[in-house]
Order: sequence, then structure tokens, then C-alpha cells
Amino acid sequence: MTINLNDKTFFYEEISRSVADQIIHLASKGIDMFLEYEVWEYDIDIAENEYEKPIIKWVYNVARVPAKVFEESGRSYDLTATAGYDECGELSIYIHLLIKKGAWLKKVEIDYAELVGVIAHEIHHITQNDKDILRAPYQGDDDNKVLQYLLEPAEIEAFHMGFRAQCAISGEDMKTAMLAYLAYRELNNKQLDEVISAWVNVIFA
Repeated sequence: MTINLNDKTFFYEEISRSVADQIIHLASKGIDMFLEYEVWEYDIDIAENEYEKPIIKWVYNVARVPAKVFEESGRSYDLTATAGYDECGELSIYIHLLIKKGAWLKKVEIDYAELVGVIAHEIHHITQNDKDILRAPYQGDDDNKVLQYLLEPAEIEAFHMGFRAQCAISGEDMKTAMLAYLAYRELNNKQLDEVISAWVNVIFA
């Protein structure tokens, strides 16, 4: 499959939906930890291994956290994720579902579009491995650490890709989705505008 980052409809849909579908199913069955592999079918080489095609490991787990974590946002869950080489040298994605202590996992309603967006974000980081952009620092002069992270060149690309995926499924406006995500970050209006402008107007390396 061809990767065309400048195609506004492209977001690693096949692999992102595949992983998301499995996570939704796992959560609905009350399963709180799972490991699986996906075959990499795209036309960018990402890793060498003994298989005919590259594979990506993905790991899903549930963490139960104090209810106060969700007080400000009012959400019933949150999603966090990371990507990169694991301790065994395998390209991996880790998706963490955070829910309130005492909550029944089967009853947590995960936003499918948001989940696909989180996965697409991390898949894009996988394609950045071994590229200079992954090590490129924030290029501005603001001392806000949150802003610095959000505006790292690798993150600008990945956040755009994630919201492109989310909005392709949900039908919502990309800027609206971004603002909702950033609502509880420690950013003033000027900083919010700077982040959203960078994410929307990304130029892929």
C-alpha cells in the first residue's frame, strides 16, 4: 500500500482500524491486557526482521487510576500511547487505556474515532524512526515545556496525522477536535493558536 502523506484522506487507515477494532473488542469483553503483531503492508521500509514483511508489535493495557484524575476534564477514561523500539529491538506501539478505579471496563464507552487517531499518531512515529526529524528539537523560544513538546517537529507531524484520522471517522472539524484535546493543557490563547496553526499547516519532512 502506498503512503502519501500529502493526501488529506491518508492516515494508515488499514492498520489503525485493525488495531482499534481489536482493542474495542477486548475492552468489551473485560480484557485488560493484550499483545499482538500486525504486518506492515505499506511501501516504506521500517525495520528488518526474519519475516518476509516487517511487523509491528502492539500492546494494549488498562490502568485504573484515582477518579480525581478525570475531575477537570469530566471524561470517564483517557488514552495515552508511545511508540518506538522496545527492549528486544522490536518496533512497538503501546496503547494505555486509563479508567477510574472501580469502573467496570465492559461499560467504558471508548470513542472509536479518538482511538483510531491515537493509533495513527503512533504509527506515524514508527515511520519516523531512524530519521533526523525524530531527534529534532522544538525550534521556538517559548519556555513553556508543554508547548515545546507539542511543537517538536516529529510531534507536529504525528498530531496532524492523528487528528486527520480522528476527523475522517467522526466527521468533525479538525481545529475543533484539536481545541478539545488542548483544552486542559497549560497554554494561553496565543500558545493555543501557535500549536493549532503548526498542526493544521504541517509540512511533512
